[in-house]
Amino acid sequence: MSKEEKSEKDEKLPVKEEKTEVAGKPEEKQEENKNKNKKEASKEPHLRTAIKDLKSKLDEIDKSKEEWFRKKEDLKKDVAEIIAKIKEARTKNEAASKLINEFKEKRDKLNSEVKRLITKIKELNKTKDERLSKSKFKGDPSELKAKMDKLEESLETQAYSFDKEKKIVKQIKDMKKQLDSMGDINGLMDEIEEVSKKITEAKNKSDEFHAKVRDHASESKKAFSTFIKFSKEIGSLKKVQAAAFDKFIDFKKEFAAVNSELQEKLNKLRKIKNKETAVRKKKAKEKKDEIDRKIKKKAKEVKEKLKSKKMLTTEDLIAYQGQDSEDF
Repeated sequence: MSKEEKSEKDEKLPVKEEKTEVAGKPEEKQEENKNKNKKEASKEPHLRTAIKDLKSKLDEIDKSKEEWFRKKEDLKKDVAEIIAKIKEARTKNEAASKLINEFKEKRDKLNSEVKRLITKIKELNKTKDERLSKSKFKGDPSELKAKMDKLEESLETQAYSFDKEKKIVKQIKDMKKQLDSMGDINGLMDEIEEVSKKITEAKNKSDEFHAKVRDHASESKKAFSTFIKFSKEIGSLKKVQAAAFDKFIDFKKEFAAVNSELQEKLNKLRKIKNKETAVRKKKAKEKKDEIDRKIKKKAKEVKEKLKSKKMLTTEDLIAYQGQDSEDF
């Protein structure tokens, strides 16, 4: 058989068209999925509305939550300030109490010294009285001594006549004799006078410390009153603070619950959008595959025409240009 005859024979042979089965599920299953997607897509507007409402509600809850949190923090600052005042009042009270104890101790010590000195001066006065009872002189020795001292001083400061001076000297001698007749009454009188001075000094100092005790007791009482006042105030504030904290916790829980619901709906919307995107991509792929199949089929026909040297139509040329060169 010649080459030309063989070509004619091939040309007469029927070309078997390749049938490409459409990939995918059965029609009923595809229809079921299609209806399911439509049903889910129909939920999208309602879902978006619900999400919008939840976001608005979440914003309101968040505002309330933050407002109660600020109140709690403001109250916390107030409590801290009052605690500082309580500490200050307690410090003042403790300092005043410490000084009061110190002043009381010194006052009591001085009072004890006064008692001891009073006992001593009583004993000295008793000794003095005993000596005076035995003496011829019945007057007050201290007055006698004071007169004698005054006369002695006048001799040094006044310009007396000889007779006058002689007379004063005689008076002084007589006074000394009277004092000497009472034994060592001068020393006893000096001791009594010294003890008396000590009693006066001790009493004065004791009175000073007692006045300080009284003054600081007033300060201590004032500081303690302030301490009690702020302690009561802080008790009330802590109750208000606890109530504000409870409110904050309630709104925080509600925020978490609403946010959880919002996230759930956002996930549902995301899944619907993902499915819609997947469906669009699938449809685009199916469309592209269908076009590719048609091009390949047409290209195959063009190839046969080229082999048989038949005339190509415009459609054949378009198919030829759209097909990769390696298919020819």
